Amino acid sequence: MGANQRGVFAIEMAFVLFFIAALLVFTGDIAFKLFNRVALDRASYSLVNIMKERTRFYNKRFELNQQDINDIQVLASRLLTGKRPFGLRVNSLDNGVFKTFDGNISNAPVCRSDDALTPAYISELVPQNLAGKFFPLYQVTLCYQVDSWFDNFFGNQTQSYLQSTSVIVGR
Repeated sequence: MGANQRGVFAIEMAFVLFFIAALLVFTGDIAFKLFNRVALDRASYSLVNIMKERTRFYNKRFELNQQDINDIQVLASRLLTGKRPFGLRVNSLDNGVFKTFDGNISNAPVCRSDDALTPAYISELVPQNLAGKFFPLYQVTLCYQVDSWFDNFFGNQTQSYLQSTSVIVGR
């Protein structure tokens, strides 16, 4: 009977160790995603604030062009450490004109935000001053393509994405 008990104990120990390993991988995966999400949040918030201060940095020019997006992309690459490609999408509304710009980084994920500003409801969000002039509105979305350690541990090979979106009213 003692020999049979050792075999059962070994099997139970294997299950417990597998469960602990899965728990550690899951915890590490969550920590990795949170760390990267915080970096994306900080960068998108900083970039949208730079766009807000357009009157200081861009000679009182509120409308965006592709060169502005290229400049924002350079700043984003400096804010986001590491060599991982990131996606960039900028939406703007100025004088009733809605524009969307995408970054032009090769091999970068395309940011498709579910909470992106759309022309259908964006005009409801824009405040106006006492003279009736509408303020410009800017949105910056940054995204990473990340590998999920937990999904890889269990054989799921689908790609997941992290993204951060910041919206601000211009001056």
